[in-house]
Amino acid sequence: MATHFSGAASPLQQAIDAVEPLAEDLWTQVAAAHAGRKVSRTLFTSAERGSGTTVLAAACGMGLARNLRQETTVVETNLLRPALSTYLGLPGMPGLSDMLVGRAQLSESRFQVPGSPSLYGLPAGSARPAVPGEFADDRAQALLEGLSKLGRHVIFDAPPITEHSEVLSLLGYVDAVVLVVRAGSTKKAQALKAIKIIQDSGVPLLGTILNRFKSDDPLHRA
Repeated sequence: MATHFSGAASPLQQAIDAVEPLAEDLWTQVAAAHAGRKVSRTLFTSAERGSGTTVLAAACGMGLARNLRQETTVVETNLLRPALSTYLGLPGMPGLSDMLVGRAQLSESRFQVPGSPSLYGLPAGSARPAVPGEFADDRAQALLEGLSKLGRHVIFDAPPITEHSEVLSLLGYVDAVVLVVRAGSTKKAQALKAIKIIQDSGVPLLGTILNRFKSDDPLHRA
């Protein structure tokens, strides 16, 4: 079953169409990997900026919500360069950055995606650099643990793990990681560095996606 927004001109649907059949393969792989869990939490990250992590995280969330009809929340943790709200057709704020400093609550920052009753988005909120350690403090821990009680799937859209140390704090809240690398751009050394960071954390690496590569089998398992 293909994943489609009700409105072919939506930014997310255009992005999904551009990465098919990768988007279809992706949500099915994530669903299969977490089949026995009450709640699944998957983090999408990359080895460099511009790899397409946000599109793939949003497409995965859409696939899970639409095809399995399971409540799914996509959480944008790239506070410096927000993009999720544009793809999902949501307000850009309030969001995660506002919640982390106490300016907003989860109930007013988590939005239902138009046309998809089972899909929710938590945008990054007010754009700013991440504050060192803020994803590890008590407020962030309560927020991230609270997200695990909302629905079946939580998808974290994170910035490059090799460039943003705050991503390391998020690894303690997820069950698996998907690494996105960009064909013709990501260097082998960058990818290996990202893989090592993930492996050293002890969190399973679900797979490595070679994005923007034309192939009949674009999802390459790590």
